[in-house]
Amino acid sequence: MEHLRLLLIALSLTLAHAAYNSQQPSGRPPRPPSPVRTVESLVQWQQLEYGFPTAQDRQNAQTAGNLVPENGTPIDVQAQHLANGMVRVFTTIPRFVTGIPYTLATVSEQMGRNGPLLQPYPSYSWHNGHGENCDLITSAFRVAVTECNQLWVIDSGLIGSEQLCPPQLLQFDLNTDRLLHRYRFPNDTYTPRASLFITPSVLVQDPPPRGTCSRTMIYIADVNYHGLVVYDQQANASWRAENRFMYPDPDYGHHTIAGESFDLMDGLFSVNNDKRNLFFHPLASVGEYAVPLSVLNRRENWANGVEAMADQFKLLGRRKSECAASAMDSMSNLYCVTLNPIKLFVWNVNTPYASRNFGALPAKAEELQFVSGMKVVRNPAGYEELWLLSNRFQKISAGTINANEVNFRILRRRLDDVQGGVFFANDDELTNRLVFKP
Repeated sequence: MEHLRLLLIALSLTLAHAAYNSQQPSGRPPRPPSPVRTVESLVQWQQLEYGFPTAQDRQNAQTAGNLVPENGTPIDVQAQHLANGMVRVFTTIPRFVTGIPYTLATVSEQMGRNGPLLQPYPSYSWHNGHGENCDLITSAFRVAVTECNQLWVIDSGLIGSEQLCPPQLLQFDLNTDRLLHRYRFPNDTYTPRASLFITPSVLVQDPPPRGTCSRTMIYIADVNYHGLVVYDQQANASWRAENRFMYPDPDYGHHTIAGESFDLMDGLFSVNNDKRNLFFHPLASVGEYAVPLSVLNRRENWANGVEAMADQFKLLGRRKSECAASAMDSMSNLYCVTLNPIKLFVWNVNTPYASRNFGALPAKAEELQFVSGMKVVRNPAGYEELWLLSNRFQKISAGTINANEVNFRILRRRLDDVQGGVFFANDDELTNRLVFKP
């Protein structure tokens, strides 16, 4: 029996190693997986540090009450690998309150007292309207960089609870940092002072090198008014879809993170697509849901009402805890961080949504806490990386945040070991589970 057990272990390791090698980027030699890889902390702040074009700009912002550093909470992260080998990192600081001088920024290498200085993107002049000029950025919530080297920004138009401008999508060319396209959402897609557009999931249907990046679909979560808005760039049109699965579950509106609790009845929060289906969940929920993109993409399906096609929305399964932001890699692995306990897990969409198919990835719980932003980015070597932005939202909500402690972090983890099929421990403490697209 012992001989048979050892033989099975050896066979399992051989299969895992073969799966890993088969998934290596073309042109690169096979590399052995790293079973001890963990999440690395790249950037951290005690409170945000804002850079300004001039000292006078800073003084003007302070005088007008538009610079209150303790009011800023970063929400999203997006990395862009540059041709010179550097990485440009974007973050968003939505205007939940006043005192935010700009709401979309890049992380500079210059250090302030509490962490690296932010710099406004694409320029400070895009942000200093504070809701009085709707041609500028009012409140950027989350962003997405596409394979077309373009940045899509969802601007809620809100400062606090005031709908000062219509929500809009902005598309920037990352080669020139110039605006390529603007789309203002029409009144039939949102309810002023009730809707809050927070998360875009972007699908480029004609990507390079053969495509022209002119056919893009974007799926936007309305977290407060419990709906999804679909934007068709080629048609320059949008429509709304609603379903009961987008609503918060009152049984999961009380959240506990690192021993501190708060109430937040957020609905549709996270949206991701694998080019076939949209995967989504509310924050106040432990369910994961899906709907075919073919259903969402046909505007005619929603002509008779936003709650049409109810039978096309499916419950995939349930977790043991709520999770916030999530991201999907090119091999249909979906990543998320549960709130209680704090665990980074991965699930492949081609398997049933159940704990036996969840892989737990090593990470320090004290560095993750509330992960509000998450992206998968391909680096120049061809490997995909998971980028995360964590904050201590439970302390912000409770008013217990301490500016002498690290409160915000940007983290990164390379994914070749996961995509190759080897990582440590799922919820049932199994090892060497293969997670790759069949």
